[in-house]
Amino acid sequence: MPSMLSLEGRQLGNYDVIRRIRVGGMGAVYEGKQRTAFNRRVAIKVILGNYAADRDMRRRFAREARTVARLHHPHILPLIEYGDEQGILYLVMPFIEGGTLTSYLRRSLPDLNEVSAIYQQLLDAVEYAHDEGLIHRDIKSSNVLLEQRRSGTPHVYLADFGLVRTSKQTELEQAGKPIPLDQVPGTPHYMAPEQTMGIVSTSSDIYALGVMLYQLLTGVLPYDDPDEEQVIQMHLSAPIPSPSDHDATIPVELGEVVRTAMAKRVEDRYSSIAELRQAFLAAIQSPADTALPIENNFVADEILPPVVPPVSTPLQPIEAPVPMLLVEQRHKRQVSNEAIARGRQHTTDDVRRNKVRTTEPIHSRWGKHRRFTLSIMAVVLVPIVLLALLLAPRLIGISLFPVGVPLLGADPTATVTITPQAKHLSDTYILTASSQVSKPDVTTREFPTRLAPGSLTDSRTVPTSGSSFVSGVQARGYLLFVNSGESPAFIPAGITFTTTLGVPVRTASAIAVNAGSVGNILVNTLARRCCHGLFVSNPDQFSGGADAHLVHAIAQADIDSVHGQLSSELQQRVLKQLVNKLAPGEVMVQQPVYRTTASSDKPVGSHVDQVTVQVTVSATAVVYNRSLAGNLAVQLLDAQAHQTLGNSYLQQGAPAVGIPRVVQLGKNGVIYLGVPVREVWVYSFSPQQFNRWKQTIRGATVDAALAYLNAQGGVEAVQIHLPFGTDHFPATVDQIKIMVV
Repeated sequence: MPSMLSLEGRQLGNYDVIRRIRVGGMGAVYEGKQRTAFNRRVAIKVILGNYAADRDMRRRFAREARTVARLHHPHILPLIEYGDEQGILYLVMPFIEGGTLTSYLRRSLPDLNEVSAIYQQLLDAVEYAHDEGLIHRDIKSSNVLLEQRRSGTPHVYLADFGLVRTSKQTELEQAGKPIPLDQVPGTPHYMAPEQTMGIVSTSSDIYALGVMLYQLLTGVLPYDDPDEEQVIQMHLSAPIPSPSDHDATIPVELGEVVRTAMAKRVEDRYSSIAELRQAFLAAIQSPADTALPIENNFVADEILPPVVPPVSTPLQPIEAPVPMLLVEQRHKRQVSNEAIARGRQHTTDDVRRNKVRTTEPIHSRWGKHRRFTLSIMAVVLVPIVLLALLLAPRLIGISLFPVGVPLLGADPTATVTITPQAKHLSDTYILTASSQVSKPDVTTREFPTRLAPGSLTDSRTVPTSGSSFVSGVQARGYLLFVNSGESPAFIPAGITFTTTLGVPVRTASAIAVNAGSVGNILVNTLARRCCHGLFVSNPDQFSGGADAHLVHAIAQADIDSVHGQLSSELQQRVLKQLVNKLAPGEVMVQQPVYRTTASSDKPVGSHVDQVTVQVTVSATAVVYNRSLAGNLAVQLLDAQAHQTLGNSYLQQGAPAVGIPRVVQLGKNGVIYLGVPVREVWVYSFSPQQFNRWKQTIRGATVDAALAYLNAQGGVEAVQIHLPFGTDHFPATVDQIKIMVV
């Protein structure tokens, strides 16, 4: 059987194999052309190497074909044909130009609208499979294909149903014993905890969809490590990460969806795709920007980080939202007051309803009780009357005391609380990263990168699978002729003698006529008279004769098989090597570029029983210091803030720098990164301004002071607290206090 890694140029049924697209653990996918459909482009999936002869693998392959053939859904990749060409099983499917979701996420991250469109299509496909009684068991980004359409939103196809199981086979109450990790079907990075022990259900697919949502939002996997066993341990016991921890611009509600979908226990997850879809739509459409109820009394706003726009936007002031804590407190107060009111009303009604006439004599202790009650009333009413006498003149516009003079014993200080204007600025800057740049330059928006190399070699000795036919070899020796007569005798060359064993021997270099070990005759096996009285014999044994036979030989498939097995493993090890070599703060721009070579200790065709194949994987990764890119973006936003806001605003807190994204790959290793950054700038007042304000508002009414202060530059809100019993500001500036919150 030909090697599964060298099908290019061959014909499988009605299809011409053009090139290999990708190789998985057990199969490969090729691009092909369908001869009977005007060379329509198709994708051809085949089984690799030794797996092609495995009965279980062939049954699984046929089962995948039967499963996909009966599924009819716009977001499940359909089957065109299933065939067997000289023992090579193959599946034919439409060729999807956009490639896999894995490659799509490496190029750029989708915005939330695109995430919603892609994820809902994926949910529809999985829900349909579940409705058909099927569990996919291997939902991952490389099994999701994207087709770019004119609408702009990619069309999603779910592919690879090779590990599919029916729901009846995998009920949780019929779970078997745990099985070894290397025998567990699926991909560790997307496995639910119970799936690592061979237990699967529709909930396992929901867990994988939670992983997919995290990957769609962040571009990375929630649990990632070169060691697959370590990844499994993370799924079993590590805390569930939130996408908003990775990128603060991601709504926290979506993190709750991920947390529930990826719950460690099956019973804590969504019970169905429909429930997951409902939660996802509620989270992505949550009214985060809906105006919150605001009371008339101003309370200082908490400065919250704004959402970073995906592209550069002009600087605009953003109104600070009312803190959630404040709204919750207001809500609690309203509920409490309403509850108290309801309780009071209910109590009054009960008392009235249950009132009972008394038969106690009227003349009991009424006199003493009345005097005691009058005493209490006097104590309570006298202060109230005095206070009313003091306040009444002020309420009707007259005063018993000079303007601005508080009541006796009251604090004479008037307090003004100013909330300054806050500007939330954000932008995404396109920066140029290049290894040809030596240091960051804010003018050219460039910063340096470097190339990080890595390389590893490994070898494996395997039995040879080829064979070769070796022809037989004639035995060789010499003959002795004895002439006992007196006359000379001539023996013609090429004369043939036959031994007593029936082995023919030819003179002149004396070789056995027929090849094979039978020609290895013993001494004097040939002893007879011939040729006019001559006596011929073989004084020594004939040797060197060998029978024709088959021998093992090195086939190209032997080298390709080891190449396929070791290259993936070495790539993971090289990636870990590169990560370990990164300096603090350095990150890779994208996945390394790998180069793989394979060689054998003997050439193809050599007659040996085993061959040692050496595979070398070398890689180069473009790395940069994230803090350099972040500092450059901060400098650009600082300059823009000073130009737009002037010198009256000061930056509050530290700038928030988002995760840089690759916007475009240029020539000669140049990379263009989009770096999001956001800052909060607050208006700063000088002591001279406060003194001028005090001079202006001293002795003024509240309305006049509010009108003046609200008209000042940089003032967002004003709150005034006058001394008790006054309606004007104090006449002296020393008794006016201005605070900024």
